[in-house]
Amino acid sequence: MRQLIRFGLVGVFNTFFGYAIIFSAMYGLQFSPVAANALGYGLGLITSYWLNRTFTFRSTSAVKPEVVKFLVVVGLSYAVNLIVLLVWMKVFGLHEGLGQLAAGVAYIASSYALNKYFVFQRSKQAS
Repeated sequence: MRQLIRFGLVGVFNTFFGYAIIFSAMYGLQFSPVAANALGYGLGLITSYWLNRTFTFRSTSAVKPEVVKFLVVVGLSYAVNLIVLLVWMKVFGLHEGLGQLAAGVAYIASSYALNKYFVFQRSKQAS
């Protein structure tokens, strides 16, 4: 359970960190919104990997294979997010705002499971 809580804390921290980068770059450094967004998400990905490796899962595995797996997991989790959103709206005809929330939950759940059992599976498991 502590591992899941740590994963959540990393996610919350990373969300605020990413937005801080985006808005600082956009308004402080006069980056375009697209460039600021790319910078924020890029640094957010790096931060997310590193914090999950060291804090959440306490991995001691080789970094390079983990990074590749981590990027695959980000893509798969986004695909799950998008599928849930589209099914929510197009198949069930439900409100898109609630669909975003459901899709976010699906992203978090798939990301946690895939990181735990695929990316960091050989790591020392913090319970």
